[in-house]
Amino acid sequence: MELKDKLVSSFFAYEGNGLDVHSPIHDICSDAIKKFDKKGFPTKKEEAWKYTSLNAVLKQNYNLYP
Repeated sequence: MELKDKLVSSFFAYEGNGLDVHSPIHDICSDAIKKFDKKGFPTKKEEAWKYTSLNAVLKQNYNLYP
């Protein structure tokens, strides 16, 4: 499973585990994770990330919740 998929599934698993889904912060986080799920990590094709490589970060195997 790719890091993006791990992060998204981890958010939804955490969300279903007693998180206050009626708070304004939850709405912001939920919108952000949905945008991230659609767009993914930035690439060098985006001007602001032109000189930044995320390869080292994306290659790591992260253990996330749960």
